[in-house]
Amino acid sequence: MQVVEEDFLAYEHPLDTLCDAVWTSCSWHYSINHHRPLAEFVTRMQLLVRPGGLFGAEFMMPVEPRHYLIEHYTSPERLSYHFTGSWDLLLTLRTSEFTERAHVGQLADHTHRMGLLLALRSARHSPLLTKKVP
Repeated sequence: MQVVEEDFLAYEHPLDTLCDAVWTSCSWHYSINHHRPLAEFVTRMQLLVRPGGLFGAEFMMPVEPRHYLIEHYTSPERLSYHFTGSWDLLLTLRTSEFTERAHVGQLADHTHRMGLLLALRSARHSPLLTKKVP
């Protein structure tokens, strides 16, 4: 087994690297990434998952009113719309609200709610990997 820790958004040609599993933990909700639509994050991750492979995402859900205006604070239901066709949703979860203590970048106690989504890319037909032969 090989673990690769890379920025999946930096790949020029993501189909050159196919993985058994691709995982992200809260990467798309950081404001530095808000210039990219959430759909781009999801699509780029999906392109890295081989047929029969697993997509995993842990993400922040909206809690404060301002979060509801930012698409990157999503829900399992909204995120599941990106998993049709060759994807099977295996699991979606959400936590209750919880308080996190102050830390670097967040100088006061604050409230979070987390979501989780696991999806399996069908090993059958995978239109993203179909190549045209000249």
